[in-house]
Amino acid sequence: MPASELPASTLSTSETYRLMTDLVAPRPIAWVSTVDQDGRRNLAPFSYFQGVCSRPPTIVLGLAWHPDGRMKDTLRNILETREFVISHVSDGNVAAAVETSAPYTHEVSEWEAVGVEAAPSVTVQPPRVKGAKAALECVLRQAIPIGAGPTGKPSSTLVIAEVLHFAVAEGLLERDARGRLRPIDPALLGAVGRMGGIAYTRTDSRLEIPRPTLATLATPPEEEKP
Repeated sequence: MPASELPASTLSTSETYRLMTDLVAPRPIAWVSTVDQDGRRNLAPFSYFQGVCSRPPTIVLGLAWHPDGRMKDTLRNILETREFVISHVSDGNVAAAVETSAPYTHEVSEWEAVGVEAAPSVTVQPPRVKGAKAALECVLRQAIPIGAGPTGKPSSTLVIAEVLHFAVAEGLLERDARGRLRPIDPALLGAVGRMGGIAYTRTDSRLEIPRPTLATLATPPEEEKP
C-alpha cells in the first residue's frame, strides 16, 4: 500500500500531536486526582497513559507542560506530594471526566466545578472518584523531563509510578476454583478509550483471539470436509 512519508523533524508540534493521537489509539484514560501542599484538590484526565509492569505494578503518564513554560497542576502536585489516584473512566462518567479537562485556574477545584463526588483513598491522600468502577492509588517513583517547549522548559514529563492499592467495584471480580482472579468481564467494566480529535470509543464490541503457542502454530489447519 502506498504511504505518505512524513519525517518527524519536518512536522509542527500540532501536526505531530495530530498523528500521535490519531495513530496511537485507542488509548486508556487516566482520570488523575491529586492534592497540592496546601490540600487543594485537582482532577483531570490524561490519555498518554499505560501500564508497563506487573511486579511491581507500574504505570506511566505523559504530562505535557503549558506552551508558556508552566507545569500543569497535576504534574506540579505529583512532584510536590508524590501521590495520586487514577480513577477508571467508563460510560457512566466519561462526560464528567471530559468536563474536568477544562482550563480551570490553579485556585479552582475541578471536583467542585464539575460536581464530581469524592471518596477517601486507603493508602494516599488524594481521593478517588466515588462511583468509578476502579481506582489505582499510586506513588511517584521517577519523573523524567522530555523535549523542550517554546520557552526552553520541558515539552512533557514522563511520570513513572507504582500502584500501591487497587480498588474494584463490587460484582466485577471473580475467582476460579484455585482462588486466582478471573479476567474482568469487559461488558461490566464498560471502559471508554480515547481516539484522535474529539472521538472516544466504547468497548462493547470486542473480538477474542487466543494467544498462539509454537505447538498450535505448527499444527496444520484441518482440511475442509466435503
